[in-house]
Amino acid sequence: MKRWEAWWNHSALIAVSATGVVYGLFKYFVPGADPYSRVGHPLQPWFLKAHILVAPFALMGVGLILRRHALARILSGESNGRRTGVAMLWLLTPLGMTGYLIQVFTAPGLTRVSGYIHAVIGVVFALGFVFHPKKRTPADTGTDEA
Repeated sequence: MKRWEAWWNHSALIAVSATGVVYGLFKYFVPGADPYSRVGHPLQPWFLKAHILVAPFALMGVGLILRRHALARILSGESNGRRTGVAMLWLLTPLGMTGYLIQVFTAPGLTRVSGYIHAVIGVVFALGFVFHPKKRTPADTGTDEA
């Protein structure tokens, strides 16, 4: 994996995770001052917007490293980081889908269920990213552009 690909992926995943966690804390754990508002903290809408804006960059970052890093490691039989890496790949599809479905659904029940699923999968994905080994190996310094 190229250095810029790793930088892009790590930066985007850190940004989407941080904005998602802060938004989730504000939404689910901070009581609102106004009983007629759903907003728990004045910055809650800003973190939601930041999360939505950064998410496509995170998805693109995972796509960037999928072929050169993830698939190459899986096909070569590499075992270092395999559990967390494969788990994150499997979680990415439902994570992305629930994130978009939250914005598409109009029924409050479906939106709420999608939000809870998205939050749980997002936390598990972020933990997988935190515990995934970051040590560079010779396989990560490939120069092929194909």
